[in-house]
Amino acid sequence: MRFERLDILRYGALTDRSLAFRPGAGLHVVYGPNEAGKSSALSAIGDLLFGFPRAMPGSPPPYTFLHDAQQLRIGAKLVSRDGATIDFRRRRAKNALLSNDERESLLREDALVPFLGTLNREIFKRAFGLDTEDLRDGGQAMLQSGGEIGNLLFSAASGLLGLTRLRQSLEGEAGGIFGPRKKQDHSFYQATDRHDQARRAEKENELKSTDWKRLVAEAEQLESEIAALQSERRKTKTELERLRALKKLQPLVIDIDGELQELAAFDDLAGLPADFAADLAEALHAHASLAGEVRKAEEDTQRLGDEISQVHVEPAALAAAADITTLFAETGAYAKARRDLPAIDREVATYDATLTQLARRLGLESAAELEKRQPSDADLVRMRRLVEEGQELLRSRADLQRQQTEEGDRLAALDAQGDGGRLVDPKPYIDQLAALTADLSDIARGDALLVQAERAEENLRAAALRLRPPVRDLAAILAMPLPDVAALTARRVAIEQATLARNGAAEKVTALAAEVAEIAERLREAERDGPVVTREEIAAARERRDGRLGALGEGRLPSADELTLLGGLVAHADQLADTALTHADRLSRHAENRLRRDRAEQRLVEARQRHATAEDDLARAEQDFSGLIEASGLATHELVFFDPAAAIEWRRAVDGLAKERAAIDPMRDQLAAIELKQGRIRPVLNAIADALGIDVAHLPLGALSQAIGRHLDGLSERWAQSRTREGERNAARQRLERLTVQAADVAGIIQAWQTAFAAAAPTIGLAAESAAMAGHAAIDMAVAALDAWKSLPETLLERENRRRRVAGMRRDIRDYEEKVAAIAVSVDPSLEHVGADLAIETLHEMAIAARNASQKRKILGRALADAELRRERAREAFSAGEARLAALAHRLPEQADPETALGRLKDRARLAERLRECRSRFLAQAEGRSEADVRAALDSFDRIKAELDIETLTEAENGQFERHGELVARQAQNRKEREALETGVSAEYAVFEKLSAETEAKDLARQWVVLKLAAGLLAHSMDRYRERHADPVMQRAGAHFSVLTGGRFSRLVQDYDEKDELHLLAERAGGEKVPLDGLSEGTGDQLFLALRLAFLEDYASRNEPAPLIVDDIFQTFDDERTVSGLKALAATSGTFQTILFTHQKSVVDLARQELAAGVDVIML
Repeated sequence: MRFERLDILRYGALTDRSLAFRPGAGLHVVYGPNEAGKSSALSAIGDLLFGFPRAMPGSPPPYTFLHDAQQLRIGAKLVSRDGATIDFRRRRAKNALLSNDERESLLREDALVPFLGTLNREIFKRAFGLDTEDLRDGGQAMLQSGGEIGNLLFSAASGLLGLTRLRQSLEGEAGGIFGPRKKQDHSFYQATDRHDQARRAEKENELKSTDWKRLVAEAEQLESEIAALQSERRKTKTELERLRALKKLQPLVIDIDGELQELAAFDDLAGLPADFAADLAEALHAHASLAGEVRKAEEDTQRLGDEISQVHVEPAALAAAADITTLFAETGAYAKARRDLPAIDREVATYDATLTQLARRLGLESAAELEKRQPSDADLVRMRRLVEEGQELLRSRADLQRQQTEEGDRLAALDAQGDGGRLVDPKPYIDQLAALTADLSDIARGDALLVQAERAEENLRAAALRLRPPVRDLAAILAMPLPDVAALTARRVAIEQATLARNGAAEKVTALAAEVAEIAERLREAERDGPVVTREEIAAARERRDGRLGALGEGRLPSADELTLLGGLVAHADQLADTALTHADRLSRHAENRLRRDRAEQRLVEARQRHATAEDDLARAEQDFSGLIEASGLATHELVFFDPAAAIEWRRAVDGLAKERAAIDPMRDQLAAIELKQGRIRPVLNAIADALGIDVAHLPLGALSQAIGRHLDGLSERWAQSRTREGERNAARQRLERLTVQAADVAGIIQAWQTAFAAAAPTIGLAAESAAMAGHAAIDMAVAALDAWKSLPETLLERENRRRRVAGMRRDIRDYEEKVAAIAVSVDPSLEHVGADLAIETLHEMAIAARNASQKRKILGRALADAELRRERAREAFSAGEARLAALAHRLPEQADPETALGRLKDRARLAERLRECRSRFLAQAEGRSEADVRAALDSFDRIKAELDIETLTEAENGQFERHGELVARQAQNRKEREALETGVSAEYAVFEKLSAETEAKDLARQWVVLKLAAGLLAHSMDRYRERHADPVMQRAGAHFSVLTGGRFSRLVQDYDEKDELHLLAERAGGEKVPLDGLSEGTGDQLFLALRLAFLEDYASRNEPAPLIVDDIFQTFDDERTVSGLKALAATSGTFQTILFTHQKSVVDLARQELAAGVDVIML
């Protein structure tokens, strides 16, 4: 799949932007500076192919800062490997595929399947996307991995790093859960230990009935005692609270009575309304305030009239104030004109002197003659162009003369060097040696292959001897009819099952024997506590008693001895019955233990029989296993096995050794083929050496080829140098002839120029004799004359400008002085003969004073009118206030003074407020009691007797509290003991702990299995990937690596380390093999890029290839590495398309320089 066009219609900061990718280009480079939209274009490719991602809750969708999310559009035209094309676009709304036209018809959702196959966004990003961070992380992880092949291939292919470390961490985590040997830090064994402890605790904890009955009876007694004590405490508390309340309320009642007595002195004011005091106070205050306002208004009226009479206004100055202000504003301009006039007169004189000097420089008598002889602009332009042409012609003639001298010297030097003897063209011999390169490469690997084969055979023998039992003759063992692993596994399973059955039976026997012994010990303990009466003994005693009674009932009288004997039998039977009734619990447990003992003994006999059967089954299974080993004939080689698991591991190890032994045979075959190649190539190399005159017959084949190659390199260099010198001589002769022709042409042009220059020189004042001078002198004279004429127009213009300014300034000064004089005569004739500047300043001060006086009279007049109005209003308000105060005074008792009455009203209000406060305090502390009830209770209240009663009741209350605390503590202890028996560390808790430990053990076992399976699957995947892809991918990666390193490394090779693991090495051009940890960081990045390119080529050979999107991976590369990287990317164009995004202009320049037409540069 390749992009022919990418249309970014509305996405991010881009609008209607189309990127066309030229077909046939080896590399597409999308260039744009920072903030040009490269990130938007990169993201647009992923969203186009795989759909827009969902936005995070609470945040806007990405790349919608310019366009609305529903309007986002991306389009493209794709072409597959078989030539099929699709032209489509995708919109964010409904994430739908549309046709790439104005109609935007809906396309099928699977329209891209033929182009993408099974690719998804994550795989495309990891495998077909590469940026600087991915390249650097991949290179560092590869250098730290040690070069293990499976890890390198899987990481380069999928973009996932650190797989070996991941597998090791999985195995380490599984080892922390479970191992073949029991350790305290294994979490699985910790769970099994908890399970065993809980199982033992389940047996040890059981509820005892006697303790429970005692605790229940004690709890009932404590509840009754606490209830009785609570009743006594309520009675004591009630009486104590009553006495304390009366003691607390008695002072408040006394305060209330005192306030009532003081308030009786103001009964004559009781008939006045509540707000009368406030009205009277307001009327008195208003009367005093209005009297003050009347006095102030009369004073203000008198003062303002006096001030108006003292203000004087000048009418003439006030009338001319506007004209005076205007002329005063122009004072600055007038003073500046008088100050600047002498300076401008001097400038006019200066310009006159300048023009006179210019006339003398041009050979004229005066400035007037200079103005008459001034040339036109056309003459000046024509002369300036002739000067420039003359300067350029003189420089060209000097350059040609210098080049002719240099080329003559260079040709003489080349002729003096010569070729230094006879030369031979080395190309035929180089071609012959190149034809042998592949065979020589195979021969060069012969020594390493021989060492590898011998080491593999030695390792095979060592591995066979490391087996238990060891194998000394592997070939003989492999020729024998070895037992099949399945058959051995079946025997092992049978032995393990028989062993488990035998061990289970033995544990059962041990447990039952312990149970029988434990029950017997309980029976003995019961008998030591007292006589044990069994039901059988009671029945036997009753039977003897009934038998004796039956004998007495045969019709005869019993004798005294018989009666005595009968009484003894009756007493014995009753004693046994009483004992059984008294010790019913103990005897019941004794009977139960006897029954349990009988049953346990029966189960013990059965368990011993099963144990014997299991022993027989185990012996038969072991005999079956021994027979299988003997039938294979392994005993003849002293190979004896006692453990089926060890036999299975030995059998599998032998199969592995057989595979390794088979892997050595191809090495031996390759060594034989290499020996045949050596015999064929030796004569050919000797013939080339004789032809070149090299005496290297004593060298081995590899050294001989290297010696011939070095000799051919030197011969090629000398041959190329001789061809280069001959070409340089011919080129020098040609350049010398061309320079001679050019010099003649320039001389003819100079002659024509001199004629035109002589004709134009008089127009700028140069004499004909001066123009006829040759060379630079005439040109310098023309340049000086042109500079002089160039400054003339500007100087004339500036002089005229200054003359006009002088005339204008003198006119303005005269007009200003006339205006000032006219105003001064009308306002103050004494100023007529004073200077204009001093006169206008004095007039301005007079005008300001007249305006201020006029304004002040207007303000004072308005203030006087306002003061007279306030005076009249104050008099009216004062009369109304006197009438209101008289009406309030009439309502007072006995026509009292208003001021005195107001003071008594305030005292009465203060006493009433204090009474309300006393009663509020009473209500706050009475706790719902009325004042009348409290007064009735206080009639018989004795405060001293109450104090004594409170002390007595307080002591009683404290004693009751302590007693209650003791009972509650005993009750809590009782409850704690019962809860301990019910929910403490009991059999139920032990069962819970056992189930918890069992569940945890199951979870740990499941987790261990998952971790082991994950580690095994990961290792298996890496091994299988290495087996399938190592050889072809490594060859392609080696070729890419050689290109990326500029030939410093020739290829990649695989070798085994001391742990028999296959690792990757880089081979330099000289044959030195370098491990990955010996590479620099930059070279490691190049190796990771080579592996990625090799994988993509391998993937493209089996699937529809996707484009490789590369984002600025050359930021840390120098120019040499960048050129190599560009060539490597372009070399993959035949397999898949590569698009490089960059903001570096240097990368674009290098691509154009090195790849020429092979690069497609797209400006973003």
